[in-house]
Amino acid sequence: MLEFIIFLLSTIGLTFIVTQFYIFKSVREFAKKISPILGKLLHCPACFGFYSGALIKILLLIYFNQLIWLSIIIIIIYGFIGSIMSYITYLFIKPLMDKYD
Repeated sequence: MLEFIIFLLSTIGLTFIVTQFYIFKSVREFAKKISPILGKLLHCPACFGFYSGALIKILLLIYFNQLIWLSIIIIIIYGFIGSIMSYITYLFIKPLMDKYD
């Protein structure tokens, strides 16, 4: 259970840092100039949430020494979980960000 909580919080955190926060603003703008598709990927919490969820799950599997090739299905499933959780969190937090930004 603790591993899943770590997964959710780190996935949502990574997604928000890349898609919303100022620290990655220049990266998002540069990516948009290179490729419109890549620019959209870095602006969309649901899209980037999938990739950050998959990445975080890979890192957790490596950390817990559980990385086997059959884990690819689990990685994809965790990518989907990361995507929806990042988007739901975005929907709740975005009005607050707009209000206090």
